[in-house]
Amino acid sequence: MGKKIHPIDINQFNDYFDKKDGELPANYLDSFDDSIKNAKRFAIAPYFWFIHNATNLRIERTSVNIEQFTPLNKEDWITPGNDFFINLFHPEDRQYIMAAFAFTRDILVKFFTEGKTNVIFNYYGRMIGRNGEYRWILLQSPHQIIINYEVKASIIMIYDLSHFVIKNLPLLSILDFNDNEVQYFKHVDQGLLKIDAEKPTITKREKEVLNLMAQGSNSPEIAEKLFLSYHTVENHKRNLRNKTNTKTSAELIAYTMNHSLLIL
Repeated sequence: MGKKIHPIDINQFNDYFDKKDGELPANYLDSFDDSIKNAKRFAIAPYFWFIHNATNLRIERTSVNIEQFTPLNKEDWITPGNDFFINLFHPEDRQYIMAAFAFTRDILVKFFTEGKTNVIFNYYGRMIGRNGEYRWILLQSPHQIIINYEVKASIIMIYDLSHFVIKNLPLLSILDFNDNEVQYFKHVDQGLLKIDAEKPTITKREKEVLNLMAQGSNSPEIAEKLFLSYHTVENHKRNLRNKTNTKTSAELIAYTMNHSLLIL
């Protein structure tokens, strides 16, 4: 895992993810229904999603709100090829994002052959918004269809992080809950850092509080929405900070994103 990530260009990227042979079940899109439902229930930020078919390099389905997040219309997304999606990222980020996708493809195969399935990849980059301004996003793929150690189709979730005040986001974090560690790859020099990845025990009520915090609600608003007292909400926040060893709400939300606390 000590391998460093080196930026690649679009031609290398397309060669790397060239069309792969393989058959998908006719009803394969149905297998992503649970991921879509869970995303709605546990989203930590505004988000959209799309389903990518890797056998024909085509996006087959998108969320109904996708036009709210980028300058593209829905028809633009249902187009073969990778170029248009990569071009949504900031020019300074594109080669690193492509390199991260290629790097984690190899890592994913390694995990599969070792029998590791409880792994989450988080990608961070600046993506253009509807109004032409770049903002930070978190990209995850919570579910894939895998045949012969190859990802044949996947659902991609993209979370808008523009309302978070967080500095020094990594390019990539790999959450390996099989070995209880997280590996961070920095955005510029690709330095590697390992930390303990054991998830703290978060109660259902604490998840509800955390979810509303991530959406920007303050304590009085959370109390009203959950029918709790203000002091009860503050106690939940204090418990969450203690469990995650964070000092502020911003640090708590950053920890939530990096450790995927609300991802089932």
